[in-house]
Amino acid sequence: MRKHAYLDSADTRTDAQVAVNAAPANSGLPNRLMTAFEVAEFVGCHEETVRRAYLRGLLVSQRFGVRSRRFHPRDVLDWIQRGAPTRVS
Repeated sequence: MRKHAYLDSADTRTDAQVAVNAAPANSGLPNRLMTAFEVAEFVGCHEETVRRAYLRGLLVSQRFGVRSRRFHPRDVLDWIQRGAPTRVS
């Protein structure tokens, strides 16, 4: 016996389909904190450039443990919009 009666096909979507449709487009960035290496790979610059950017206050970072830093994808996109040294620039 079924517990739920579905009225239309929109209600039969799986949780994964709902999550994909509801997720904002991050231009290929993961939905988690990123390392300096991952940011450098995405932007197209050297890892040291990313480190210098957060030391200068150009890129917002989160402390992760004693010595590590992580970066939120929306902060990376904001940095790129403000003129990060990308592959194309």
